[in-house]
Amino acid sequence: MTTLSKLLRQDVVAICHDDGRKVGTPGHDDAREYLRQRISEIGCVPYIGKSFELPYKVAHQGFCNLVGRIPGRDSKLPPLLVGAHYDSVISFPCADDNAAAVAIALHAGRIIGESGGLERDVVVAIFDAEEPPYFQGHAMGSNRFYEDHVLGKREIHAALVMDLVGHDVSLPDAMSEGLPVIDPLTGSIYDSARRDTSNPALRSLLFVTGSESHQELTGVLGAIGQPKGLRVMPTLNSYVGDMSDHGVFRRNGVPYFFLSCGMWEHYHMPTDTPDRLNYDKMSAITHYVIQMITLMGERELAGRTGKEQIHDTLDLESSFMREAFGDLQQLVMRWAGISDVDTRATMSQLVERLLLMGLR
Repeated sequence: MTTLSKLLRQDVVAICHDDGRKVGTPGHDDAREYLRQRISEIGCVPYIGKSFELPYKVAHQGFCNLVGRIPGRDSKLPPLLVGAHYDSVISFPCADDNAAAVAIALHAGRIIGESGGLERDVVVAIFDAEEPPYFQGHAMGSNRFYEDHVLGKREIHAALVMDLVGHDVSLPDAMSEGLPVIDPLTGSIYDSARRDTSNPALRSLLFVTGSESHQELTGVLGAIGQPKGLRVMPTLNSYVGDMSDHGVFRRNGVPYFFLSCGMWEHYHMPTDTPDRLNYDKMSAITHYVIQMITLMGERELAGRTGKEQIHDTLDLESSFMREAFGDLQQLVMRWAGISDVDTRATMSQLVERLLLMGLR
C-alpha cells in the first residue's frame, strides 16, 4: 500500500461513523466537523466569507455544505470544482458511498495545492443531503450550492464529481457464466471451477460520464489515455442517469465529468465498510482526477449556453472500451450478440445488456 493509499484509508475510516452519517444524526455532525478541519488542513481558504461551512435550511431541517478553494494564480478566472457528498443513506459506515470519494477530493486538492496550484482556483466541494429522501430535490446539497452560490454569481469553469469510487468492479454472475476469466499477466484462461466474478482484467474499471458535455472534454480524456492502475471506460450519462451531484451542473450546461465504479453488492448495505475498499485503486483515481482537473483548466471550454449540450463521443467510447476490456473484448462482443461497437445502436445494445446484467 502506497503512502497516498494509507492517507486515503485514514480519512475514510475517520469519516465512517459506526452509526452512519444520516442528516441530523450525531454521526453526520461528527463527519461535518472532521471535514471542516480537513479542508483547512489541505490548504483551502473559504469559498466565500470566513467559513468553510455553507449552512442552509429547507422545511425547518438544517443542512451544511463544506466548500473551500485552493487558490490559483489568477483567482479572477472561473474556478474548477471537484466534489462529492458526505452524508449516508443508512445508519452504517457507508465507506464506498461516499467516504471514498470525499477522501479522494480532499487529497486531490491537497496535492494540487502542494504543487503550487493551477492557473485557476480549484473548489473542493463536500456536499450534504445527496441521499434519499433529499436526492434530486430542493434540499440536495449540490442543488443548493449551485443555486445559492453559483447561479448569477460566479461561473464554474468545469466540474468533476465522484460517487462509489472505492471498490473493485466485478462481473455480474449472469455474465461471468458466459465468459472465461483471463489472467491479464499470463493470458491463461481459468477453467470454470476457478472462475472468479472479480475478474482480474476488470477490477480496475472506472466509468466516466460527461465527456459529451463539451467538445473539448474528449480531448482531455484522449490526452491522458488509460492511466496507470486503471481501465477507464467513458460512456454517456444518459445511459445511467444523474446518479449523483453532477446533475445540477449537467442541467445548467457546465462542462463536467462524473466518475464512478458503479453499483456493487454492498451498495446501500450495512456491509459497505472501510475494509472492503481498494485503496491502491483510489490512489490511482486521485492522480487521474488531478490530471483531469489540470487539463480541464487549460481548455477554453467556450460556447456554453447555460443549458445541456451533447456532443458525439462514440469514437472515444469505442476506443477506450476496446482498451479497457483488452483480451476480453471479442468475448464480450460475442456475449452481447454484436460484432463491434462501431455505431451508436451497437454501443447502446452492449450497454443495455451490461446494465440488465447488473454491471453499473
